[in-house]
Amino acid sequence: MVALVSTVVLAFVALQTAPSASASPPMAQAMAQPGQISGDREITLALPHALRKGETAWLLVKVGAIGHDQIQLMTQDGQPLGMISPFGIRSGEAGGTYTVPVPAEALSDGRLALRLSVMQSGRAPRAPTKKEVKSVRLLIRQFKDGS
Repeated sequence: MVALVSTVVLAFVALQTAPSASASPPMAQAMAQPGQISGDREITLALPHALRKGETAWLLVKVGAIGHDQIQLMTQDGQPLGMISPFGIRSGEAGGTYTVPVPAEALSDGRLALRLSVMQSGRAPRAPTKKEVKSVRLLIRQFKDGS
């Protein structure tokens, strides 16, 4: 039987005044340089180190109340990364926390330029508010064969 051990390193940008420091075990956290907001809906996140063999980058997105709207995640150059669409959440309740894989080719010099948009039915996309997207973290996850 093969056992997997997971190591996680986090780099984050806070879209709120006080970022949450909680994480579910067995995650380990290490703060890195915060991302910089470079436009009305663009964020640049920095990895604490370059990806190594066996490591993968992931986004951890904490979503507030967005109703039936969706959060679109794209790179600055338009490469789609994912769409967050909370299902079964009661109106006015927080949407939860979502993980989205980040392909290595989306990273440039250890950074991810990310574009967040709220997609609303029948309306043009717009930038999310701090209440709609509470935080975005870029994490590195490594799996080791424990046998």
